[in-house]
Amino acid sequence: MKNRTLLFVFAISTLMAVSCKKEAVAHGAVATDTTSTTTKNIAIVKESTEASLKNDSKAIYKNYADNYTEYGDGSGAPQVYKDKDSLAAGQKMMMTAFPDYKVENAKYYADGDEVIVIADWGGTWKNDLMGQKATGKAFKFKDAEIYTVKDGKITSHRTIAQMKPIAESVGFAWPQDKK
Repeated sequence: MKNRTLLFVFAISTLMAVSCKKEAVAHGAVATDTTSTTTKNIAIVKESTEASLKNDSKAIYKNYADNYTEYGDGSGAPQVYKDKDSLAAGQKMMMTAFPDYKVENAKYYADGDEVIVIADWGGTWKNDLMGQKATGKAFKFKDAEIYTVKDGKITSHRTIAQMKPIAESVGFAWPQDKK
């Protein structure tokens, strides 16, 4: 059960991590890096994001580092992925379950190695997910995604939104943690 919980958190976080679609904007950020690193890092996240809108797993993860770490919403232990195949599997699973997944009002901010994407996220649970039947219910929430980009590769991702209430809002039966 705990593995299913972690898988769901990973899957929705991964989907969110690569699903923004607006133009990159660095307004409002306090940039300590006056070189082009900040601009390049936004472009790296944006390129991955645009590929996700086409559901092109190979292009999505081309700029992800080996040993990429997914922190999700912090409710579980960080997961380190040794290869991009496991990331692509999570993307495919979520895009199948939520084929209309969308991002609206996305804005990008950056400071050095950190890129933050603030947006409205939404979708409808239309196909089965992790052994549970689709409910046809929709979700929508505002969130901030935080990426770390080093040496031209995305090395980690975090999300601010708590995944459990979002999952439960569409009828996903969240497994109870074993005590």
